[in-house]
Amino acid sequence: MDGAADVLPAHRLLREQTRAAHDAAEASAGMRALLGGALDEAGYRGLLAAQLRLFRAWEAERAGEIAAVAGAWTYASRIPSLAADLSVGAHPVREAVGENATGPVAPREKMSRASALLQGHEAARSVDPTFWGELYVIEGSTLGGQVIVRYLRERFPALPHAFYAMGERATGQWRHFQQALDAALPGPATQHPAIAGAQRMFARYQRTLEDPGHHV
Repeated sequence: MDGAADVLPAHRLLREQTRAAHDAAEASAGMRALLGGALDEAGYRGLLAAQLRLFRAWEAERAGEIAAVAGAWTYASRIPSLAADLSVGAHPVREAVGENATGPVAPREKMSRASALLQGHEAARSVDPTFWGELYVIEGSTLGGQVIVRYLRERFPALPHAFYAMGERATGQWRHFQQALDAALPGPATQHPAIAGAQRMFARYQRTLEDPGHHV
């Protein structure tokens, strides 16, 4: 059977096509050491520092796309929360994990919500689809942080955990992100590049988490 009915929503297709890459990243040496209790405080900070370097690089590379899709989805920088956890900079933890840390952008003044979202989705479709694949990995990993942060609060109770706590705020917004993703990637011409972008981002995560120099 042919036609639009045969096209899976982008969020479902990405989940199916990147499952192996997702599992490989979760099984990385850094995550195994973290969740297995093998990291001491210095090792945990090293793992955070590695991710801070990753997000500083990625957010600089994708600054244009992050701004372009803001009408459909507001990306919350991971840099302030990682910096707060590492006691770098002056960003309070509460700013990094506030109620509006991630989610759909509020409508502009003098513009109805429907009009704002329509314009936002139109702009989002003009963005390189590989960016949406990368963003899918980042937002999904943040959602998973809600499980990790519960463990970290027991393992390192004296430390702040703003970065992984972002997942607690992301739960209610995940459906909105999926809707933005599906609107931006309506068919194979955009979905296939997005899958490639997601797989590369998972590999980038895996390299970050596996480099023993970052977390020993």
